[in-house]
Amino acid sequence: MRIFRKIRVQLVVIVLVCYLVPAVVLGWYMGGAVLRDLQAKTESALTAGMEYSMMLAEQNLAKLVELARDATYDGELTDAAARRDAGDISGGEFSRLARNYIERKYSREALLTCAVCFTLDNPDLLLVSRSGNDAAAAYQALDHEAVKAMGEALDTQCRFVRLEGGVYLVRNLVNLRMKPYGMLVLGVNTDALLAPLSALAGEWEARLDMTLDDVAIDDLIAAGGEGLSAADWDALPEGEIASAGAGRYAISRRGLSRDYALRVALVIGRARLYGEIDAFRMLLTGLLALLVPIAAVIAWYVYRRITRPIAILSEASNRIEAGELGVTVPMRGDDELGNLGKAFSNMSLRLQELIDKTYKEEIALRDARIQAMQSRINPHFINNALETINWQARIEGSESISAMVESLSVLLNAGMSRNDRRMLSLREELETANAYFYFVGLRFGDALETRVDAAPEALDATLPALTIQPLIENAVEHGIAPAGGGEIVLRCARADGALRIEVANSGQTATPEDMRRIEAALKGDSLDGSHLGLSNIATRLRLIYSDRATLRVHTDTPGWTRVEIEIPE
Repeated sequence: MRIFRKIRVQLVVIVLVCYLVPAVVLGWYMGGAVLRDLQAKTESALTAGMEYSMMLAEQNLAKLVELARDATYDGELTDAAARRDAGDISGGEFSRLARNYIERKYSREALLTCAVCFTLDNPDLLLVSRSGNDAAAAYQALDHEAVKAMGEALDTQCRFVRLEGGVYLVRNLVNLRMKPYGMLVLGVNTDALLAPLSALAGEWEARLDMTLDDVAIDDLIAAGGEGLSAADWDALPEGEIASAGAGRYAISRRGLSRDYALRVALVIGRARLYGEIDAFRMLLTGLLALLVPIAAVIAWYVYRRITRPIAILSEASNRIEAGELGVTVPMRGDDELGNLGKAFSNMSLRLQELIDKTYKEEIALRDARIQAMQSRINPHFINNALETINWQARIEGSESISAMVESLSVLLNAGMSRNDRRMLSLREELETANAYFYFVGLRFGDALETRVDAAPEALDATLPALTIQPLIENAVEHGIAPAGGGEIVLRCARADGALRIEVANSGQTATPEDMRRIEAALKGDSLDGSHLGLSNIATRLRLIYSDRATLRVHTDTPGWTRVEIEIPE
């Protein structure tokens, strides 16, 4: 499309593409691969922690079941009961043996709060370990009757129950004929039993829901939030993190054994589980959302500081190309484009100044040539020249005539064109001056003395065309002619890096009124048309050299008028 051929459009597109594409790609990668990897690692850490904590809890449960079984299978209580039934020992001796066994077997176990044993024929006689007296007393006061009622339903299995005094592991004691003769009740230290799961819940700031043999014991664990409903339990996949509604996530595990049924669920708020991920995602979303205003600011900046200045420069260049000089641009600032704008404006103004200066110089040189032509090629001058040539030709041979014709040719050539050259060497200007001296010498004869004093090292110096001859003509017309004769001295020399020219003449001295007219002519303010030669020289010197060249007229020496010009090299 044509619009994309413009450099300002290309710049904006390049900047936006270079900014937006990396940002979008980085955002896509960070929001995709990085966040997915972070989420996977978080879920993996939770799953691994759940598996490890579940394994430790199951080991504790297996140990409790094994402790309960030992009362039957290690034979001590069974042998004592058989001996009592056979009449070998008394009931009191049986109680002593049973109590010692319970004390030795269970008193040092951290997973237990107490151990209680009683026989079916005397269920109110409780045999307890001394280390668990307080827990045993609570059991006797609150839960003993409920436990006794469970005996027939237990058969030979273990069962975890939740009663008013706490959680217990209950088991029937059977003899060798598998007939129950008593019951063993172990008080479960739930803090020790569930310590691995409680630690995991605390680490993740989660709620731990748990059932053991269909007995809910989650309220024994420090947790916050609402527990899971039966529907929630059923909907949870095994060992996977899934949504549990209300901004919650849960992971569940089941521990199955023929001795117990354990079900555990860890319920975690989204803020804890995915809080860092969500925060990072929000930050990334916010950063990506900022791309639009930032891109707009960048585009505005590129337009204002780059493309718009380029467009202004392009338009200004087209206006200059169309001939409109002196065009400036409103570009400022200390950066490169600001400096370019200021340089462009200065260049444009300087170009206009140079063109105006060259034009005015051309006009001034043209006027000087016209004036020279008018002053030379007028009927009176031509008549005098031809009459003199005719007179001289009668007296002398052709050699003098040739010299006069050659001098006239030099004057005519200087007054007309010089091949349109504006600057000449001093040597060429002196040729014109000598030719003019030759003719005015013929005109005034012995009444006029001329002297040229030009330093050889100054002959190659350059100066504007028709600078010296109008000064000599001015000396003749305003000094020599009114006085009928006199002396003209032309001095040229180099000094202090400048070319110095002096034209001095005797004869009629300039009056104060003449000096006033001369000063006006030098400033370009001559209104009466006098001293046009001086005025033209002063104008061209100002155009070419500004204030570095000077032209002065002096009458400080009595009887003499001096014109001094200093031109820088």
